[in-house]
Amino acid sequence: MTTCGNRPGFLSILAYLIVFQLVSCQIQEPLEPLENSRVSREPFISGLVSVQFDDETTLKVEEALAGGVSVGTKAPALGGIFAELGVKSMRRVFPYAGKWEERTRRKGLHRFYYLEFDDELPVTKAATDLGSVKGIVSVSPQFRIETRAFNDPYFSSQWHYVNTRYPGADINVQRVWDEFTVGSPNVIVSVVDEGVNMSHEDLQGNLIPCLDDGTGSFNFNNGTPNVVPTQGHGSHVAGIIAAVSNNGKGVAGVAGGDYAAGKSGVKVMSCQIFDLYGNQPDLFQAIKHGADNGAVILQCSWGFSPDMDGDGFTTDEEIELYCSYTIDDLPEYKAAIDYFIEYAGCDNDGNQLPDSPMKGGVAIFAAGNDNFNYDPLVSYEPIIAVGAFGATGKKASYSNYGDWLDVAAPGGDGKQGIYSTLLGNSYGGADWQGTSMACPHVSAVAALLVSYFGGPGFTAEECRKRIIRGAVPDFFTDSRYIGRKLDAYGAFTYDMNTKPQSPVLSWGESVPESLAHNGKARIPIVVNDPYRLKVKLSFKDNINGVSIEYKYDEGGYFMLIDAAEMAPGAYSVTIVGENEDGMKGELTASFRIMDNVAPQITDAAAEVEQVISAPGESINWDLKSMFSDSEGDPLTFSASVVGGIGVLSAEVQEDGTLKVSGLKYGSSSVVITASDGISQTDYKVKVAVKNPAKDLYLESSRVSRYLFLHVQPADEVLVSYKVRNSSGATVISGGERADIFTPVGVDVIALAPGIYTLEVTIDKGSNEMRFVKL
Repeated sequence: MTTCGNRPGFLSILAYLIVFQLVSCQIQEPLEPLENSRVSREPFISGLVSVQFDDETTLKVEEALAGGVSVGTKAPALGGIFAELGVKSMRRVFPYAGKWEERTRRKGLHRFYYLEFDDELPVTKAATDLGSVKGIVSVSPQFRIETRAFNDPYFSSQWHYVNTRYPGADINVQRVWDEFTVGSPNVIVSVVDEGVNMSHEDLQGNLIPCLDDGTGSFNFNNGTPNVVPTQGHGSHVAGIIAAVSNNGKGVAGVAGGDYAAGKSGVKVMSCQIFDLYGNQPDLFQAIKHGADNGAVILQCSWGFSPDMDGDGFTTDEEIELYCSYTIDDLPEYKAAIDYFIEYAGCDNDGNQLPDSPMKGGVAIFAAGNDNFNYDPLVSYEPIIAVGAFGATGKKASYSNYGDWLDVAAPGGDGKQGIYSTLLGNSYGGADWQGTSMACPHVSAVAALLVSYFGGPGFTAEECRKRIIRGAVPDFFTDSRYIGRKLDAYGAFTYDMNTKPQSPVLSWGESVPESLAHNGKARIPIVVNDPYRLKVKLSFKDNINGVSIEYKYDEGGYFMLIDAAEMAPGAYSVTIVGENEDGMKGELTASFRIMDNVAPQITDAAAEVEQVISAPGESINWDLKSMFSDSEGDPLTFSASVVGGIGVLSAEVQEDGTLKVSGLKYGSSSVVITASDGISQTDYKVKVAVKNPAKDLYLESSRVSRYLFLHVQPADEVLVSYKVRNSSGATVISGGERADIFTPVGVDVIALAPGIYTLEVTIDKGSNEMRFVKL
């Protein structure tokens, strides 16, 4: 399996979010699919994107729409791009909310708009073009989502409530019914799904009806209070939560009341987001609808899949792309979920309503059926993420897994599925399996908790804590973590005042004692919490160059050290781990960042003395082999000529070689500099350019101070000389050793201007030459 890699561009997300596999129920007879019809495998809805405007642009758009004029009259930049893309219509993602409009705008939901354009225009082009327009904060294609249910062979009954064959492999709800509650009709669960069968004999008593004013169950697919079930998924989910219990019919719901005792169960509000073909255009409005109309629990058995093309196989490329995204790349999802959690059961100011059983909402999502260890939506921290187990108490073969899951509930596996209500007055069991079935068990237990504990002061956070803390830790032996096992009785009896315990942090491997100035280290951090609570890590003191990352697919936290961003010296860092109880544990490490080491001269460096055979000729040196850097720093090179004016040129080539060219006879030096960006090292080479015509020559025959005599041998020789005036008298004499790199210099400043003769003797051979003293 590929690990999650570098984040690709935004539009790459289009490549992996896959179509929703539709299942539903309805008021009238079930709809039949068109002949030869197939659920689309396109990853997003054609001809539709949503945009988020900034505040200034939103105001201009609202003024244009209110005035009945084109958007371009108020915002010319938008008018231009809309015309270019052929935008046919626009509307708010979260419509005007009446008495809840104040808080809708406070949360910025009014800044999201759907844009509809021709189906033939690629969504990728529309998103790219819109993303470059000033005033548009984000652009999101409308991704299709998939239900999280499986259809496998039929077997069994409602073992998922009380399992006598495999004790413990259930939700332990019987004692809750006996000792606490069977549900209460003042608790509403919003089932955002395919439509619920509103006429089912085993559901009718516990459903919120479809009201003409649009405040009850609602079909967001066609924008009417007319819920139309199609395949059974929504009805199956609703039945697990609130099928009427003890009525002599069909199945029991977890929070379905007790008909024989005259006790009503919790209410289900059907918020339909799918039709027969998997369309879900107003998903976000459906989530918000529950919060605005009395629901305090959000039940969502759907999500994304890393399998891009629906072929049943997931490639490394699909996995890498899928892992790179988080909830922040899905702004409408995050906005809608945050709104539900904050405002369910509350007034515009976030205060609990007098008749509400709970302050705030609990959002519960199915983790997914890909046997995979990540989900960009459900891993969002405020969500309760639900994995699935089978009738034998083992992880369901299909269930997603990872530390991001909170609880696991019965989802079925193999031949034993989950019994619940379906279309017409029918029921289904063995062939209904998946985290779709596990999720409503958790929603139902949440509904039971609110039914019993609910009232003034009871909060969604307390409900959430009871579900997670009351669940059974370490129930599953599979190394792939699917959360604590849901335990309804444990949620009721969990003591919120149990003495909190701190998480324990340790290093997965040793922290290096020192790092080179450009070194990097990635050290695993092992986090153990006594209650398996989620733990957030942070630094006690932030240090530039030291950070923390979390990788779901690699099993947890890592400390990253990037010495290139740090000054040399000693460091001590302390990591603080804080769990959901506010308890903290610490972990400290000390290390040193070493000083930079300058580039080194290698054994392959050019000899310090070099000869060019004649003017116009050149020699080349490979600088990359002449220098090395023990820390692996990339090196840059430069060169300069020192002395011997006009004798040489030196030029560093693009391939890292140095070209030294002879321009005239004589000698000079080339200084080569290698730099690693911090330090540099110089290397000096003497270079002589030979005169192929003469073994002995004067650098210039007209001098004012020094007369330079050049010899050609590379080996050092003894040179004797005499300077005679025009009368033949010797005025200067001497001798010194010289070679091709070091000429003989005769100081003639004391001579009177005139013509002189220089007599040179080398190894008993003599030469004479004239020069003019200026």
